[in-house]
Amino acid sequence: MAISQLSLTDFRNLESTTLELDRRLNLICGANGSGKTSLLEAVHVLCQAQSFRTHQLRQCVAHGKPGFLLFGRFDDFKAGISRNDRKLEIRVDGETVNRRSDLVKRAPINIVNSDSFVLVDGAPAKRRAFLDWCLFHVEPSYVENWRKFQHALKQRNRLLKSRTDLQLLDYWDQHLVEPSLVISQMRAEYSQKLGAIVTERYQGLLGGLDLDIAYRQGWDDGQSLRECLDLHRKLDIRTGFTSTGIHRDDIELNSAGRKAGEILSRGQAKRVCIGLLLAVLEIVNQEISKPVILLIDDLNSELDQEARKLAYELLAEMNLQLIISNIDAQVPVGLEPKEFKMFHVKHGIIRLRNLA
Repeated sequence: MAISQLSLTDFRNLESTTLELDRRLNLICGANGSGKTSLLEAVHVLCQAQSFRTHQLRQCVAHGKPGFLLFGRFDDFKAGISRNDRKLEIRVDGETVNRRSDLVKRAPINIVNSDSFVLVDGAPAKRRAFLDWCLFHVEPSYVENWRKFQHALKQRNRLLKSRTDLQLLDYWDQHLVEPSLVISQMRAEYSQKLGAIVTERYQGLLGGLDLDIAYRQGWDDGQSLRECLDLHRKLDIRTGFTSTGIHRDDIELNSAGRKAGEILSRGQAKRVCIGLLLAVLEIVNQEISKPVILLIDDLNSELDQEARKLAYELLAEMNLQLIISNIDAQVPVGLEPKEFKMFHVKHGIIRLRNLA
């Protein structure tokens, strides 16, 4: 869901302003430390009620101010986010929203920055979150099953840590298993889809690299999840947490029969990460009619020129609204024919740059 207007007040080091954004391509230029990333962060917070830079939104409040306010006009709704020392408030079309997911599902947004390039050799949690972003936007039942799983896991771990009322473990095991199996099936299906798209569409970007993507469930092969929970119960009581389940899932990336993180160069690994992102964006584009907002923060420092050109050419074919930060006031190679708006940021002051 493209954003047409962004208003921000007392957010980070940015001067309060209102910006009219292009529906397809927006370029943010300026020196390092000028506020380019803070502008991308403001868009992310408006769409997600969550920052990609900090877990504490109050850290986004400008120094000496009581709170920040963000407001945006999208294709078919308006949204506002305010945060002060006391509370976070989310409003959609003038109505208060109590669940963050009710905002998040309206405007799919993703980001490419330095953290995006850890999918190959980073922790499994990064790969799970990467795939689950896709599931959240394309599978209607994902959110409710995720809520049920999280609640059951929290209650089970509470019992394990307190070591009281352990007779209730059977009850919470059942409530844990049901949504877990639904999510596990989704992850397996979409891991397979990802692999097919990367293999068929993005070999040019990967330089012909052999890449295999496989879902690995977070419990022992050949046994049901319920059997594994029973088998590990004594261990779980001793350690105080649930040791098996979908929170231990992984999306394995292999090349030539070995883990990709062990054999790929840094440059190859980054190309794989971009290929995976493109594949996920393609799936979401196919399943929903809304354009995805994609934030790109200084891709020049992460990819070589050839890889950047290929990536931008492929992104230009998708139903996306691109908001790209760069030090140089230039259109990235691969996006030159596109109409765009360019904003210059200097000392937190954002100005529309007229290139006519």
